[in-house]
Amino acid sequence: MRWKCAGIVLAGMMLVALAAKPGDKAPDFRLADAKGTIYTLASFKGKPVVITFWASWCSVCKAEFPKLHQLAQEYQIPFVVISREPKDTASVVQAYMKVYPSFLPLLALPGGDTPVTVANRFRVLGQPWTFVLDGEGRIVNLYAGPVQVEAIKDDLALAGYQGAAP
Repeated sequence: MRWKCAGIVLAGMMLVALAAKPGDKAPDFRLADAKGTIYTLASFKGKPVVITFWASWCSVCKAEFPKLHQLAQEYQIPFVVISREPKDTASVVQAYMKVYPSFLPLLALPGGDTPVTVANRFRVLGQPWTFVLDGEGRIVNLYAGPVQVEAIKDDLALAGYQGAAP
């Protein structure tokens, strides 16, 4: 049993090692919100941003979204959520996000990217995967699986978070 657990931990570490990593410039993307506003990585220049890849069926996402949404409200930073599940259509994402109005769900853009394509650029292999970026679009930290709000707060401080604007 101990070897099986060690193997699972080692496999998890290897998956994270394959992802975009702290210090890297985050991959660019071109996605839209529900109103059709186009977002790229440059849209967030000058401010820290959190990007979470999720899926509507993901139980870990369902458990952590309320705490992360509260953080998004408190910190008033862009908190981007991108479903990496191909079956999560725009209508599924929009319905799911109604209870999380402080999140910015990004959707496929005709002539642009798909959420799955963006997840692949970030080398995301599961959900949830959360990336904290600084104002220059560099990855401060990433989490494969559940994340603690206090850890995100620490990362946002490293990313240059100065507090919510009055």
